Amino acid sequence: MTEQSLSPQQQQMLALGAVFECAVMADQIATRGDADPAVLESLFESVLVMDATDFDTIYPRPARFQDGLRLLRKSLNREQSRDAARPLSYGLALLHLSSKLRKNDDVVNILRNRLLALEGQRAHFEDLTQPGFCHRLAGIYLDTLGTFRFRIRVQGDPAKLQDEDNAARIRALFLAGVRAAFLWHQMGGRRWRLLFQRKVHLDTLNSIKINEIS
Repeated sequence: MTEQSLSPQQQQMLALGAVFECAVMADQIATRGDADPAVLESLFESVLVMDATDFDTIYPRPARFQDGLRLLRKSLNREQSRDAARPLSYGLALLHLSSKLRKNDDVVNILRNRLLALEGQRAHFEDLTQPGFCHRLAGIYLDTLGTFRFRIRVQGDPAKLQDEDNAARIRALFLAGVRAAFLWHQMGGRRWRLLFQRKVHLDTLNSIKINEIS
């Protein structure tokens, strides 16, 4: 199975998995100070792909989101885990933040213009995971989503959280998470359906064979 053969429902669940992948990566940085660079690259790349609405253009390597999909499966199965509580709360907060953004056209326009400007400067960054690029994404997050009264409270190792590069990567991941949540919503994803159609979503999620997609 390739990403082109995924059903719309499977793509929708993978988009939600990307939201939770951002949450897991943010939690790893907050608690351990590191995260998989390949996964970070895929998530940060997606932020610059604004005009595409098809899943495989935005996320050409969905197999990198295994941690997010595992967290999503735990949530749908209603499995209680202390380690999963933090990233799960971040993932749900990103869905809420995305809904706030969709209702504010002014902030959407500012966000779009800032990302277009950054996309035009992409050639100056050899690696999208390097601190310079992460700080640019973090600055965009603070100037747009960061202006909302709603705040995502991050828990972790104080020493890790006080590191400016770590803080920038976490904010960049939250920006990427909102981008994934936007796509999930565009594809028909709704929070109420996660509550009332839990088994349907779980069956769809279980039908995705990660080792068969690129």
